[in-house]
Amino acid sequence: MASLTLLLLNLLLMVSAASAWYYRYYGGSVAFTPKGRQPDGTFEVEFRDRQASPSCYQNSYTCYYGDCGTQTEGTSSIVSTNYYYDYWCQNEMKTVRKVNSNRPFAIRYPTYYDYNYGFGYWMYNVRSYQAPLEMMAHVDMGIRSDTHQPNNPPVTTALPVIRIPRNCPRSINLTVFDPDGDRVRCRVPTDSSTYECGLCGLPPEFSVDENSCSVTYQPDYNYNYYNNYNYYYYYYYYYNYFPIELMVEDFPHRHITVSYTDGSYTTKEPLSPGRHKRSIFDTLTTTTTEEETTTAETPTTTTEGGTTIAEEETTTTTAETPTTTTDGGTAIAEEETTTTTTAPPRTTAFTPVVPITPYQASIPALSKIPLQFSVYVDADVPSCIEGDYIPIFLSPTPYNGANLPAYVNRTLTIKVRTSAQYTTIRDLIVTGPSGILKERLSNEDFLLKWTPTDDDLNLNIPICFFSETSYYYYYYYWWYYNQPVDSELRCVIVNVGHHEAKVTCSETSIKVEVEKDYLIRRNENRLHLFGFTDPSCNLAARSNSTHLVAEISLNSCGTLIEEDESNIIFRNGITSANPHLIVSRSNDVEIAFECAYPKQTNLTLGFTHKNPYAFTDKGFGTFTFQFEFFESQRFLRQINDSRYPVEVDLKQMMFMQIEAATSIPNVELFVESCRATPYDNPNSPISYTIIDHGCVKDKTVRVYPGSNLQYRFAMEAFEFIGAQPEVYITCSVLLCESGVPGTRCSQGCIPSHHRGRREVAAESSRHSISQGPLHLVKPSDSRASGLSINLGMNVVFIVGCLLVCGVVIYRVKRSKAKYQLLPTSDSD
Repeated sequence: MASLTLLLLNLLLMVSAASAWYYRYYGGSVAFTPKGRQPDGTFEVEFRDRQASPSCYQNSYTCYYGDCGTQTEGTSSIVSTNYYYDYWCQNEMKTVRKVNSNRPFAIRYPTYYDYNYGFGYWMYNVRSYQAPLEMMAHVDMGIRSDTHQPNNPPVTTALPVIRIPRNCPRSINLTVFDPDGDRVRCRVPTDSSTYECGLCGLPPEFSVDENSCSVTYQPDYNYNYYNNYNYYYYYYYYYNYFPIELMVEDFPHRHITVSYTDGSYTTKEPLSPGRHKRSIFDTLTTTTTEEETTTAETPTTTTEGGTTIAEEETTTTTAETPTTTTDGGTAIAEEETTTTTTAPPRTTAFTPVVPITPYQASIPALSKIPLQFSVYVDADVPSCIEGDYIPIFLSPTPYNGANLPAYVNRTLTIKVRTSAQYTTIRDLIVTGPSGILKERLSNEDFLLKWTPTDDDLNLNIPICFFSETSYYYYYYYWWYYNQPVDSELRCVIVNVGHHEAKVTCSETSIKVEVEKDYLIRRNENRLHLFGFTDPSCNLAARSNSTHLVAEISLNSCGTLIEEDESNIIFRNGITSANPHLIVSRSNDVEIAFECAYPKQTNLTLGFTHKNPYAFTDKGFGTFTFQFEFFESQRFLRQINDSRYPVEVDLKQMMFMQIEAATSIPNVELFVESCRATPYDNPNSPISYTIIDHGCVKDKTVRVYPGSNLQYRFAMEAFEFIGAQPEVYITCSVLLCESGVPGTRCSQGCIPSHHRGRREVAAESSRHSISQGPLHLVKPSDSRASGLSINLGMNVVFIVGCLLVCGVVIYRVKRSKAKYQLLPTSDSD
């Protein structure tokens, strides 16, 4: 009987232990968005809080201080799971609160504790097995004097559990985006009485850079966990979790005033390097209960000279109603506590504005939001180099912290590629907005898809992911351990807009009007069309305070001309990409627009002569290429700019010269290829080859002597069969050091089947240049012929007056039309 009783007790203990971890937490975060003043005079704010636990259980929040109003909406959804190695589920609760004023208030988590079941506690970890998970968020919807809008808090998130090998130093670079461009600080809280943290502080192996918001792990083999933490690190391998608790705060770049509807105001200062991490303003004078919250603040006296703000003694009384747990749980009642704080004087350097309305003390930061997650320190791996055992992200994966534009009711796609040489990619773990989809394309390629709705309009939504591999290693005797190895944490911020672009297509031009949203205003000084070097393409010329406006001719400002079986398509775009960089790291805006015309439509294109092309290459400095048409084989008189497009008769010889200008001596020009295309697009799928791999392909081509920096040639004019009779000549050119063996210039003509070679330092990169168009004039003017398109002004075709703009990928079908030289005989 005694043995049976002991057995039952053991079973009860096992069941209790099993359920105790099931409701514990790996971390959480909070985001909020002011929704503005409503018609009834109240204010709305939306909260999105995330919590992660094995059970998907969501612990609610309560009012901490201020007038928190009432909740009017509430929905919950699962945004991420991982049940393969770490058993967790991340739940997002979206709530909307209505408050009577825009004065500051704060919420805190959780409202319910039960140690036996784990409600409200951190998952067992190396620091503690009974630490509560505590979070708070400070909300201030006052009107800023710099933006004349409510403050927008920082946006951030992280996956609940991030694994790192014990022997590898690692940095977890958190992505924090502030919509107002404020300075952001990621602070490690140290005072549990503020509800900012449950454990508080950091383990000795970890450090935080407050400015970059990066968490760094440095292995410390000398630290004795047995004496300094608890026995869980040694005896419970599955509890090697290190909780990370952070407070994310934003500060203005200059002194500002924040005003409230009740006539009061407060001031905010930039975050100075010398400012202490904690301040007396971090704790406001409050009286709080579970059901109702009131706030009383003492007056503040401001004197001139050096500005001294002295706070009177404040008393904070917090009364928590008892919390009762049924089903055998243990009731936890929080006692009434009284805290008396005397604030020292605080001196600041700014000159105060003479108060007109009552000044109210507040915290130094504009807002505060929590970010908490767990780092699991796993066993060693043979190599800490990314790409060996630790997976690495490859192109076209967005870089960490990228801002991606998205639009309501249009699907955003994010391509992710990850690889590891000695381990196998198991999965891509993703957290993001509700409704995000993941598709595995191959062993290394994944596709993320998300379609924003009207509820997401103007929000900045983080999407974070890491790839996870499986590493098998010999552990003990015949037992092999399957260890997960995670890549770096990578996050992007999706900026959801709903602007529509009004695109007007005429027979001569394209006009586009785009309403300025937050992203456009933020990047306005960097926005440009594809053809950024042409002064006539300046977006500021026609834009106003509310809209971007551009009006361009059909073949200017970098417009790409393509065609399919039925249409001629003109494409351009407004972008913030840095045109001088090979790789852009700040392309926040990408708005594409186009006009499509049926091939039987009559168009009028405005053509301009192309100025010299300027390039800069390493070892060659800055140099130019000038492509010109000449009147005769003597190459003395080039065709004047006013004569473009250049009219030529069928079979007339066209004389062309490409000339390079450089300050580097002993340099020669080489023309590797030339093609004729119906549009000014070097990548046109429809072309006729004139020179290829340095070899002349057209039998009418004649090459004339010139200097080392000149290439002179001529050929007979021809007609493009099946399209308009305009022709552009596009060539690929480069420079080489004269007399250096092995350069492309020294090799001359190379047949296309010749084996490729590597670039050498004595030659520049290949550059594409073009000139044209040439307009073919035939004696009959081809009135009876259906082989070409008359480009007169007979019909105006307007397409797509409203296009929702975004990054759109189009497939260009190859036209059946092709280049063909007409017979050279004079019989016709």
